[in-house]
Amino acid sequence: MDYAAILCFDEETEFYFSNIVTAIAQSGASSYMLDAKTPPHITIADFHTDEIDNVVSEINRNISDFAAGSVAWVSLGAFAPRVLFAAPVMNEYLLNACTNINRLIKPLAPHCGFGQYLPFQWVPHTTLASRLDNDSLSKAFDVAAKEFSAVRGKCTKLMIVQCSPYKEVKSWSLN
Repeated sequence: MDYAAILCFDEETEFYFSNIVTAIAQSGASSYMLDAKTPPHITIADFHTDEIDNVVSEINRNISDFAAGSVAWVSLGAFAPRVLFAAPVMNEYLLNACTNINRLIKPLAPHCGFGQYLPFQWVPHTTLASRLDNDSLSKAFDVAAKEFSAVRGKCTKLMIVQCSPYKEVKSWSLN
């Protein structure tokens, strides 16, 4: 089964991004994020395992390696044509979170794909629309460009989630 480690946001930041996701869905470009009930987040690792309890236990033992942290999103981007996202500025907080989670998971589970969530091989992003084609990407971008402005927020929660279908496995509040 495929899983991800994600950082979730304070209520105000989650509300801000949820409004953009909803506006994109209402435009008809893509409702996937709403349909999948995926909260706004930044993925910091992805991995495959049949023994998720081992990963959860390892994070439980090392949760003090993680803290709440500030992030600034300053632009929109795309993994064309499939994904539209808000791009945060890479900072020490994000790099440390990605490095720490991958250090813990690596001995227990292989990463997925091409290692695109490994330190120094990772484009941090908050997905606003997914499962797009060229036309819907253009439509989603038009909506997001009207709704988005640079914003600062705080990552306040670390979660392990199952991918496809999205399902929360474990959540930790970060101080």
